[in-house]
Amino acid sequence: MVNDYINYLNSMNNANSSNENALAEAQITNPYYEKIRVERNLGKYLAQKIKNKPTSIILTGHAGDGKTSLIYQILRQFDLLEANKNLKVADELYSERMGKSIFYVKDMSELSEVEQEKLLLKCLNAKKEGNSSILVSNTGPLLNTFKRVNDSPEIEMKLLELMDENEGIESNVAGHEILLINMARIDNVVLAPKLLKKLLSEELWNPCNQCEKNSMCPIYNNYQTINNNIENVNNVLSAFYRWLFENDRRLTVRQILSHLSYSITGNLGCSDVAENQSEFQNVVHKFNYHSSNLFFGYIGIENDDESNQIQAIREIQHLKLDSKELHKDYSLFVKQDFSYLSREVQSIAEQIWAKYHREYTHNSLNLLKDEKPYKLRKAIRRMQIMFGMHDIDSLNTLYSSLFSPVFAKFLLIRNEEIGTRENRELRNKITKALYFIFVGSLNGYENSDEIYLPLIRYGSGLQNVQLLQGKIEKREIKLVQIYRESIFDEDESHYILNLKFAKVTKSFPVSLMLFDYLDKTSKGAVSTRINPSLSHGIDTMKAKLYEKYKFKDNHTTEVLVHTNNGAKVVRLEVDSYEVFVD
Repeated sequence: MVNDYINYLNSMNNANSSNENALAEAQITNPYYEKIRVERNLGKYLAQKIKNKPTSIILTGHAGDGKTSLIYQILRQFDLLEANKNLKVADELYSERMGKSIFYVKDMSELSEVEQEKLLLKCLNAKKEGNSSILVSNTGPLLNTFKRVNDSPEIEMKLLELMDENEGIESNVAGHEILLINMARIDNVVLAPKLLKKLLSEELWNPCNQCEKNSMCPIYNNYQTINNNIENVNNVLSAFYRWLFENDRRLTVRQILSHLSYSITGNLGCSDVAENQSEFQNVVHKFNYHSSNLFFGYIGIENDDESNQIQAIREIQHLKLDSKELHKDYSLFVKQDFSYLSREVQSIAEQIWAKYHREYTHNSLNLLKDEKPYKLRKAIRRMQIMFGMHDIDSLNTLYSSLFSPVFAKFLLIRNEEIGTRENRELRNKITKALYFIFVGSLNGYENSDEIYLPLIRYGSGLQNVQLLQGKIEKREIKLVQIYRESIFDEDESHYILNLKFAKVTKSFPVSLMLFDYLDKTSKGAVSTRINPSLSHGIDTMKAKLYEKYKFKDNHTTEVLVHTNNGAKVVRLEVDSYEVFVD
């Protein structure tokens, strides 16, 4: 039996030439689109805005962020578009329910400059006429078109400010009230579990349930294995996407869909399921195209070159997660105990390991370094990552091994309000890191109630004597956890941690990158390569602290002297004839 839905899944990724549904415009007209479409809270929010009063909405962002799908969702909510009907380049639709029309532009970026100016003005004027409008455009064409229709020098800065803040509220731009949404700032990580749930909808897999070859089918095996372990799978894929997002490598909705669809099918079709093969050949086939391998871009133990066209797979292979030692490695590889794996995966892993590890043991003189044994261990480790029987503690241990020692703590801070003791521990860690950043050494940290701000000559290593510019008392440093509520998507609401200094009005958000950097620094690590945006943020914070905590002009000159017994502050008083050292 053939399930056409499998072909649809294969067409959603760009790992081969059969990807006609990888673009939203093509997806919309496919009958399966309505079945896998996720109703986004942002779409509901914008539809409510239009329902309340005439609104001019502008959607900008990256290709694949779901702008076209969002227009489709809004129009469907007002019954202005039939299911699977494609959007026109631009159209005006009258809603009898609201007694007003909605004018939309599918993508202004594809049009000539004359058409861009004409359609932008029409969208901006729709509100004045008592109607609503939705305009989609890439950021560059949007800024240029606004500047052509209005030569105000402030207009570009205002638009960029709105894109950066992305608060989902109306603002006045050159005399027009608009609601600008920057889709590139939307957190797509929260969508991943919802998308996966839709892809695994039972009704879409009914033909496979009735297929006489389903016991031999790797695709059906992946469907069942993911479905039966959906909570753990969602935890792992969300952690991976979150890591990318927090490290400035955000994936678009299209890229996430491409990754998930490939992880289910590996671009196999129903006709690729072999019949009349031995039981072990069937196990090998399921292993080769197992979701744990496909998610990482592998077929069996070998890298699938075509899968490297998928952005998420390029990212996960760059991280080399399956090369990192994990807490169950000893049980798996030494004791050969596979009970930690889920039931469906355990059976495949045991048979593959028993067969190939025996061969490698017979033929290899060095199982630790030889290529094939090493690749086999990586494949079993991928199974451990995706389908281990994780609980909260083992997940936190897994995240620490795969990503960063502070990643689990960062997720906790993001999702829950932390207690006083945890706040104090984090504050002490960050204070210690700041001491190292400014002083260049942890020497004297424990015995000092202050963080010194010395004058440092960069590139010359730690100087034994440094001229002091100022001091920060440790008690003036606070960590404040704030709940940031998203007004257009409740799933995006989360806690953020802010670093505050008594004399500085502005607080400094502790991002994952900064948290990770401060953790490593507090342990004495010296990093020579950090993300440019992180480096800029740290330099901005240092400049502000030097500005606010710098000694007054009439202050006695002080120097910081590094000794074997710790850092010592020496005061110098200079008069016309003598120097007095205190």
